[in-house]
Amino acid sequence: MQLAIVTGTSRGIGAAVARELLERDWRVMGCARGPAAPGLGGERYHHRTLDLADTGAVKRWFEGGFPATSDIAAAERVGLVNNAAVLGTDLVEDLDLAATVRALTVNVAVPVWLAGLVLRHAPDCPVRVVDLSSGAATSAVPGWAAYCAGKAALHMAGTVLAEELAQAPALAGRDLRLVSYAPHVVATSMQEEIRATSPERFPCLEAFIDLEREGRLVGAEGPAREIADLLASDDLPPHSTRRFEP
Repeated sequence: MQLAIVTGTSRGIGAAVARELLERDWRVMGCARGPAAPGLGGERYHHRTLDLADTGAVKRWFEGGFPATSDIAAAERVGLVNNAAVLGTDLVEDLDLAATVRALTVNVAVPVWLAGLVLRHAPDCPVRVVDLSSGAATSAVPGWAAYCAGKAALHMAGTVLAEELAQAPALAGRDLRLVSYAPHVVATSMQEEIRATSPERFPCLEAFIDLEREGRLVGAEGPAREIADLLASDDLPPHSTRRFEP
C-alpha cells in the first residue's frame, strides 16, 4: 500500500494532487479547513476537516486518530505533500501579530513538524516529502512578508533535514527524499484572493492582474502529475529544488 498525506485538499493544487494519486492507486489522507473537493472520495480517500493553524487540533489528530486510520505502519511507501498555505498580505508596518503567527504556523511550523511525524511513523519504508515552494522563497514581494519568510524558512528546514539524514547516526540509512517544488503561477482561488487585494496593501497587484488577463496562469493538473511522479521516484537526491515548466 502506498500512502500519501496531502494538505489543502479542498481546492486547487491539493485537490488535483489527491485526484492524481487516487488514479495511481495510492491511499490518500487529505485535510483542509473545509470539505474535500468534488470528486474526492471512495475507499482509498479519507478526509479530515482540520485548521492547520490550530496546533492543538493538528497534534491531537496526527498523534491520535491518524496512525490507525491511515494504517501508516503497513505502508510500503509514504508521501507527504505540504501544500496548504496562507498569504497574510499586508505591509510590514501594518501586520497583525495574530494573523502573522497564523500564516507562519500554516506555512512553516506544521509542514516541518509533519515531516518529522512521518519519519517517526514510517521508519522502514521509502518516504518522499514535497514542499510546495514559490518564487517568493527567494524573491522579496512587497506585502508578502509572512508568505515570503514562510517559504524561505520551509526550504531551509528541508536543507537542515537533509543534513540531519547525512550526519545524525539515528537517521543513518533512512530512505527519505525531500523536494522543494515550485508549481509556477497556478489558476487557483489563491490567485483570486491576490487579485482582490487593494494596491495599498499589495503594491505588486497589477502584475498579478496582468498574469490572469494575458492567460499566463497554468492549470493545477500539470504540477499535480509532476508531484505524483516525485512521490513515486527512487531517483532523487536527499534534498532538491524543482520547478514546473509549462
